[in-house]
Amino acid sequence: MCGIAGILKWTHDPARPAPWARREHGGTLDFSTLARMSSALAHRGPDGDGLYTDPRPSHTVALIHRRLAIIDLHDGLQPMSNEDGLVQVVFNGEIYNHAELRRQLQAAGHRFATDHSDTEVLVHGWEQWGTDLPSKLLGMFAFAVWDARDHRDTLFLARDRMGQKPLFYATLEDGIVFGSTINAVLQWPEVPRRMPREQLGLYFLLGYFPAPQTVWRDISAILPGGWLRLRKDVVDGGIYWEKTTQSDNPQPGPEQLRAELSRAVESQLIADVPIACFLSGGIDSSIIAALMQQAVRAKGGDPITTLSVGFTESGFDETRFAAAVAEKIGSRHQRLEVHANQDILPTLRMLMETSLGQPFADSSILPTYQLSTAVRQVAPVALSGDGADELFAGYDRYRAMLLLQRWRSLARLMPKSVPLGSLAKQERYRRLAAAARSAIPSQQYTRLVEIFPIDLAESLLGDSIMDWFPLPEEYGLPDDTSPLRLAMLRDQQEYLPGDVLWKVDSASMSAAQGNALEVRSPFLDHHVVELANALPDHLLLRGSQGKALLRDTFADLLPPAILSRTKKGFAVPIGQWFKTDLRNDLSDLLTARNSFVRTHLQPQPLDALLHEHFAGTRDHTHRLFALLTLELWAKQFSPTVEK
Repeated sequence: MCGIAGILKWTHDPARPAPWARREHGGTLDFSTLARMSSALAHRGPDGDGLYTDPRPSHTVALIHRRLAIIDLHDGLQPMSNEDGLVQVVFNGEIYNHAELRRQLQAAGHRFATDHSDTEVLVHGWEQWGTDLPSKLLGMFAFAVWDARDHRDTLFLARDRMGQKPLFYATLEDGIVFGSTINAVLQWPEVPRRMPREQLGLYFLLGYFPAPQTVWRDISAILPGGWLRLRKDVVDGGIYWEKTTQSDNPQPGPEQLRAELSRAVESQLIADVPIACFLSGGIDSSIIAALMQQAVRAKGGDPITTLSVGFTESGFDETRFAAAVAEKIGSRHQRLEVHANQDILPTLRMLMETSLGQPFADSSILPTYQLSTAVRQVAPVALSGDGADELFAGYDRYRAMLLLQRWRSLARLMPKSVPLGSLAKQERYRRLAAAARSAIPSQQYTRLVEIFPIDLAESLLGDSIMDWFPLPEEYGLPDDTSPLRLAMLRDQQEYLPGDVLWKVDSASMSAAQGNALEVRSPFLDHHVVELANALPDHLLLRGSQGKALLRDTFADLLPPAILSRTKKGFAVPIGQWFKTDLRNDLSDLLTARNSFVRTHLQPQPLDALLHEHFAGTRDHTHRLFALLTLELWAKQFSPTVEK
């Protein structure tokens, strides 16, 4: 796991350098800016840094790398080149099938300088396969290739299929700048800090920005499974892999699932450093831990290390379930205790400055950061259960989609709200009632997941906003795609890379004061994804319980109490803290006369949100956290808001 960045300019006039540039080594590059871009990635790569610049005076090209050493610790330095230096690669991630690809490339005549670097497979893989290279790879990755052979002058960027590794870029008048983080891209002085006001509406609905969008007008994200190529001054791009509901196996079942997930876990155990496993006690991480222990035991290895984090806050410590799983599978288990309410605002400011670069409304980034920091004390790599919910129907919203389909006519008669149950349950009911009144499944899904109801978002902005509900054809799906499958594929395309994986990458790469943690997710192996997406709906949900096939397939590996557990999110009581420890800070930030939210939002509904939450008449936890990170982002980056 690492950080990458770079710049390509396709026009060059040494006699008239840009105001920000100076001539060095025969070319026109601002080396102080390149140093700032590298520094912006330092938290992602504490083990080394590298820089390549094209030596030809007529070219302005630079590739930047910050390294977290996991594979080939001594010889895996980057940027890495072919024999004559005309192909250069910078790479973030892991290629799990690099040994197999190395053998194929050696058989084709390629000579390797390193013993087992997965980066060098990209170098020679580009020479052999060109733009087909990403489709050959099994792993999580974001990489850039600069190819100067025969004056091709081609820059190629690619991102892994599920979007585990981020990659952003900004197009300039005469080039492109890219990086693993938005923060690194913004170091280039030609990148404007402009935000379209309409992005506030999207943020209020989703709480994140689905690729290729970001909060910035001039910065985009490479799509998961996508690529971008610049040849001279010609830019093109595409998708090399699409999520599908079709499969060569028309009825995949438990045997296929067990085999594929076992293979995925085993493939992700390659490393020259220790690997641990997150173990929350939920079904997803428990399955990964059990399969990891099986794979290691089969090779005669010692028991694996599993780690769970206990929170001092009452009601949020579930480590007893993790301990039960560890006893069942025979792992060496450690319980790490953290204080989740420690340094909340400094942590959020740090994450905004180093990793996020845009507003982010998922408060579980706080315990994820605490977890990552604690685990990094034990191992630099950890396996996780991320992705299982989106592949095997683990969220309540999937069951809600089925209920709305089944009771469509009656559901539309639901009152907009009910004064019953806890405040959190009342909020869930409001979303369900709003979904029931929606016309089509994709719009129903948006109503179920939105943070701000669309009328409240419009009230805050003082203007109408564009609703967000992509239709099936926009995902390459047939019109008769079931509402359940549409919701799950939207999550895989939008929520998983835009929220879950973005949160994990940002938090883990910033962990432990720059000692980054690499997190691997076997459920996101693309063969597992293809199998899951070909499953019939009835294998995913059984009554009110999700992940039916997962429970059936791995029942023999786990304690019965784990199999029957309902899903519990990875959360901390941020809503309660907003009423106590954080109340004054939250009020000061959101009510200051010169604050971003006060300047760009309507004051009356903003004040109502604070008043209702503090008074305990409404639960606005998610909305207030969204506004808090919006304000922290604006203070950090000083955006110019444009219509």
